[in-house]
Amino acid sequence: LPSSTPRVQSTHNFHHRPRSKNVSIHCNSFPGKKTMKDANGLLTDGIVLIVINVLLWLVSIYLCKTWPVDFIWSNWPIAHMVMIYNRSDRDDGNKDRQIMVFCLVVAWGLRLTHNFVARGGIGHEDWRYQDMRVQFGKHFWWVSLFSVFLGQTVFMFAGCLSLYGALAYEPSLSAVDWVAFTICATAILLEAMSDIQMNNFIALKREKKTDKAIIDSGLWMWSRHPNYLGEVSFWWGLYTFSRSSSWVVLLGPILMTSLISFVSIKLMEDRQLESKGEAFVQYKREVGSPLLLLPPPLNRALGHFFHGQSTSTMD
Repeated sequence: LPSSTPRVQSTHNFHHRPRSKNVSIHCNSFPGKKTMKDANGLLTDGIVLIVINVLLWLVSIYLCKTWPVDFIWSNWPIAHMVMIYNRSDRDDGNKDRQIMVFCLVVAWGLRLTHNFVARGGIGHEDWRYQDMRVQFGKHFWWVSLFSVFLGQTVFMFAGCLSLYGALAYEPSLSAVDWVAFTICATAILLEAMSDIQMNNFIALKREKKTDKAIIDSGLWMWSRHPNYLGEVSFWWGLYTFSRSSSWVVLLGPILMTSLISFVSIKLMEDRQLESKGEAFVQYKREVGSPLLLLPPPLNRALGHFFHGQSTSTMD
């Protein structure tokens, strides 16, 4: 991101190599004010994302369903990463780090797309958007452009700002990279395991092999939303790769964390409380942590503190 400090010509020649004629900017986003190729790239990437969302919005009007927006979350980071790489000189950045980040982002996107499709996402409108459709009535067609499509653009683009630094940083891999890799890989695994356990529970309910209203085993007895914890952790892992000192880049994972912690979790739990009633209240008493993974005894103590004593004990 643009720096307010003036451009300074380096007096060292030992790292010098010919540069393309594309305009470049020095930015505080990278250690040592590394060069980010193509000064217009940031604006170009933002415009591309906006155009894609507007096109998907038009498709949603035709379909009378907003489900096309869900593909942005799983596919845009991959596309964004490819655009950044294609604009750069092939000798920019560190190839090992670039391969590492590419594999992680693709794995994250494939998992999210698979989960979306496996749960019948294509053709099915998310319950959140169904509620908004009822709330705004005949105005939803234009409200959705800002609240559903362009609104999510801000969060997605902010989260992806870390990719610029991750792909441009040139020094060899260090402990920081392995920490970032561990965070991202663990986050993807956490999301995948959460999805598998939830899908198995849904299958049991569909086959009437369980009378439980809420999943309370596996990761779901360590956190009420382990899948969301994985999502938040992934964006912080990308930020770690970037080594950014810019508050603008830091805003990405902060916005993602805020979106999930104060919007997604609240909407989900309000819906669970409405549909499951006392069963969900009891679950909150037994699993007090909405996001972080905590041992069941600590979770129970936390739940009792915030939601009162349990009337029964879950296995």
